[in-house]
Amino acid sequence: MTKFKFPAALILAMLIVLISTHLNAQINQSADVKKDQLKLDFLSYEKYIDEHKDAHLKEYLEFVSIPSISSMPSHKPDIEVAAAWIVKKLKAIGMTTAAIIPTRGLPVVYGSWDKAPGKPTVLIYAHYDVQPVKEAEWENPPFSPVIQNDRIYGRGASDDKSGVMIPIWAMEAMLSKDKALPVNIKFVFEGEEEDGSQHFLEFLANNKELLKADFALNTDAGQRSDSVPAIIMSVRGIAELEFHVKTANFDGHSGVYGGKTPNSAKAMAEIIASFYNKDGSVAVDGFYNKVLPLTPREREMIKKVPYNVLDDMKILGTTAETGDTNYMSLERVWYRPTLEINGMQSGYTAVEGFSNIIPGTAMCRLSCRLVYNQSGKEIIDLIIKHINKYAPAGSTITYIRKDNDDIPLKFPSDTRAYNRVSEALTQVYGTPPLQVAMGGSNGSLIDFKEQLDLYAYSLGFQRKDEKAHAANEFVRISSLRKGQLVYCYYLQHISE
Repeated sequence: MTKFKFPAALILAMLIVLISTHLNAQINQSADVKKDQLKLDFLSYEKYIDEHKDAHLKEYLEFVSIPSISSMPSHKPDIEVAAAWIVKKLKAIGMTTAAIIPTRGLPVVYGSWDKAPGKPTVLIYAHYDVQPVKEAEWENPPFSPVIQNDRIYGRGASDDKSGVMIPIWAMEAMLSKDKALPVNIKFVFEGEEEDGSQHFLEFLANNKELLKADFALNTDAGQRSDSVPAIIMSVRGIAELEFHVKTANFDGHSGVYGGKTPNSAKAMAEIIASFYNKDGSVAVDGFYNKVLPLTPREREMIKKVPYNVLDDMKILGTTAETGDTNYMSLERVWYRPTLEINGMQSGYTAVEGFSNIIPGTAMCRLSCRLVYNQSGKEIIDLIIKHINKYAPAGSTITYIRKDNDDIPLKFPSDTRAYNRVSEALTQVYGTPPLQVAMGGSNGSLIDFKEQLDLYAYSLGFQRKDEKAHAANEFVRISSLRKGQLVYCYYLQHISE
């Protein structure tokens, strides 16, 4: 009988295949075990969050009750109280570091957990200061928060004290169950975002090494609904200007000087009217010169976002939509620049009485939301040139320029940082997030990119109907819970 001999090369190849198959099976089995463990861990975090709901709500009411209004010097002590409150909470959950860092303005709260060597570092931004209030417009005192219909009402409940507490509570759940975090964490809580972040850029520039990180998140953001998540892919910038019109040294008697004397209020009205064309576009020469057309991706992004103009009108109580009719509503809000009048003052406007005068002075404050490729300085220069051209005879114009312009910013969607945020939202919401833009501005996002070379992707849980900056601001309790789950999942998987 002839013996059949297998070639040595064939035998070696078969051995390699067998060994490789065995190793792959072990790897897959190990991966499955790891996935199962992550699921069990996640369920334990969820259980902790639900079991501590009442305790968290109690401390949240305490936090929201602090009137940390950054734009009013009289509330500086309250800012300091709020900062100390956060530091105490960070220490209580087991953060490695928790401290108040002074700035030339209001303090920043810094916290960290650095016991995961070799793992990524995530930098999380929020702000703990709030807007001023008109107490007469509130149904309940703004700094005596209440819970009604599964909502917490109070100034800052949504913007942005929810952004402070959601990730802190998520860390609390993970540290309580695991005695450790899967990654390193750095918290930066700003105290003057609502007053223009005047010293935040300087803070970042002076603390680059302290704030060094691999990923960054911005909690001062929101979701589309309780079932539809979203990630912000671009923000507009802002530039501001105040100008004064003088037509006389004092207010004139309308019976003595009426019919022959320039009226500052009328002159101001004529200047403001000259800013706009009949189709709603801005008439300032050169205003749109550097605006880039939408990319195909941005057009597709807009098409995927459900939008009904009547929804916004219902929220605000408006009866018409205005603006440049040559563009879709979302396109105007996200990717077109605007010129808005923020306030005017002239003549006699007291609640009681009536004064028959010809106002000698008038004041206007305006702001422009800018889009990618526009410069705030250039736009304000164009507006001043326009005002000087169209100011009525007899008007003397003076200007007060603001130095806290924010530039526009766009975020890439082809990064690991984006993908991990998207995956966490998808896991908890059950559907992929919409890619949206933000018509507003956020100077801290630009500062993060310029100073730390980090894109701070949005991971906040506010909703646009929660009346941020308005009376009767609120946050949904369901959003606080969902936000904690998203952060737990994100932190579990960001190191993979």
